Amino acid sequence: MSEARSDLPRALAPMRPRLARRAFNSPEYLFELKWDGIRALLGRDSAGLRLSDRSGGDLFPAVPELRDARLPEGMLIDGEIVVCDSRGRPSYDLLAGRVGPKATKRGRGPVFVAFDLLYQDGRPILSRALGDRRARLAAAGIGSRLIAVPEHLEGDGEPFLEVVAEYGLEGIVAKKKDGPYVPGARTADWLKCHVTPRTDVIVGGLVIDESRGARTLLCGMRGDDGAISFVGDAYVPPYLGAWLDDATRDFAVEGSPFATPVALRAGMRFLRPRIVAIVEYGGFSDGELRDARFRALRLDGRLEDARTEEYVDVPSYPARSGIERPRLVVLHSLPFPIE
Repeated sequence: MSEARSDLPRALAPMRPRLARRAFNSPEYLFELKWDGIRALLGRDSAGLRLSDRSGGDLFPAVPELRDARLPEGMLIDGEIVVCDSRGRPSYDLLAGRVGPKATKRGRGPVFVAFDLLYQDGRPILSRALGDRRARLAAAGIGSRLIAVPEHLEGDGEPFLEVVAEYGLEGIVAKKKDGPYVPGARTADWLKCHVTPRTDVIVGGLVIDESRGARTLLCGMRGDDGAISFVGDAYVPPYLGAWLDDATRDFAVEGSPFATPVALRAGMRFLRPRIVAIVEYGGFSDGELRDARFRALRLDGRLEDARTEEYVDVPSYPARSGIERPRLVVLHSLPFPIE
């Protein structure tokens, strides 16, 4: 029985992954690349082409090149906007540089990477199994210089993550083959595995060095009660110090935004809790990030997403493939040839 035809939704919150404790092999899952970009929905109806962020905001002003993307009327796809570096690897830093206040057109792209089909011919197919949605997406023939349709690997997440790490990519996402698409949900039907652990944090302050700008980021996370707890420092690379200092000055405040104590030190500047950053880290213990490093400000960041994530454990089975099949999936998925 087919689903009833309906107008495309004006705003639909994307389904999101939880965090896997480690990469795993399972016949119940499909594995795909984790893209270092901005999550977006691309759709076309009688009103024309729309590109919206996960809160429903229009993204075309940020990436006007994608206005020329060709999509059949009545289709809505979930994916990410990416910009790739000179070696063909998606780079959030390059994407942020394009859409920030001092936009610079560096990198290759932008490209919309389509990884799920939600509406087809104006009909919702969210209740159908992922495997069916992905097959329909692959058969739709929408691939172009502006829209990439990546491949996926069945069953073998461990060798896939090994290859992803070899190419310097962000990670992988495991998705249950028979799972429906549940807008706004964050469930174990989708699981993310990073090469290097990373998380979103609320920027509660900086430590400023007069000679190089920001050298330390003061990281916060939301608790269940909504309060922001201090969860440690993140190192700011020297080449980002002056930029981060300048980009956050308008948010400076006198008092600490943290509900937990923070040791005062020379050069400390507290900030209104409005900015979300991506940090990589080595571990998390005693309530604080260890060996954390600032990566970028999140362009589509939401304060409520900066929370401690609980790991999901999934049983792992022996891998059925070697390295060559995962390598081909990576190479065929990337929108530009990797060097």
